[in-house]
Amino acid sequence: MTQPHHSVKEQIPNRAQLRRDLLATRKETPLALRQQWDLEIAQQVIAYIRQAAPQSLAVYWPIQAEPNLLPCYQELQQLGVALALPIVIAKGQALKFIRWAPGDAMDLDRFGIPIPRHQEQVLSPDMLLIPCVGFTEQNFRLGYGGGFYDRSLAELPRAKTVGIAYQQSRTSFPPEKYDVPLDRMITEFDHPAS
Repeated sequence: MTQPHHSVKEQIPNRAQLRRDLLATRKETPLALRQQWDLEIAQQVIAYIRQAAPQSLAVYWPIQAEPNLLPCYQELQQLGVALALPIVIAKGQALKFIRWAPGDAMDLDRFGIPIPRHQEQVLSPDMLLIPCVGFTEQNFRLGYGGGFYDRSLAELPRAKTVGIAYQQSRTSFPPEKYDVPLDRMITEFDHPAS
C-alpha cells in the first residue's frame, strides 16, 4: 500500500505552532536550570562585548522566561558601553531605543514590561542583544510574531545583531522573504574566541 503524498506546504512548520511549542518548553524548564544557563550566557556575552567593543548596545528586559542577563548589564556598562532598552511605540512600528543604566527609574509599558521612566535620550545602537523564541543553524530568528525587531533592524542596517537563546530553542524553519540572519547566536553552550 502506498503512503499518501504530502504537499510541500504540509511539511513546512507552522510558525505560530512552533512558537507556542518553544515557549512552552522554555517555561517548563526548571528555574534553577535556566538560572545556571543564564550565568553561562552572561559570561559569553561579556566576553563577546569585550572583544567586539561596541560603543552602544541595545539590551533587553527578560519576559516569558527569556535568558535573564540583567545581572551582567552593570559589568557591560563598566566596560564603557552605553546601554539602551527597547520600547514599543505602536503596532507596526520599529522599536525606539532609550539610553538606560542599571538602577535608573523604571515604569511599566502597556504590556507590563519595565521601561526607562526618562525617555529623552534616544540611542541608535551599534549592536543589539536580541532575545529569540527560536533560531536556526543559519541564525535566522523566530520572535514573538510582532515584527518589532525586524522593522528596527531595517532602520539600523549597520548594527551588529547577537541573538540570545537557550540551546533547546534551536529549531528549523524556512526563512521568509524579509528574514535576515543574525550576525551571531549566543547560547549556554557557546565558547567565544578569546
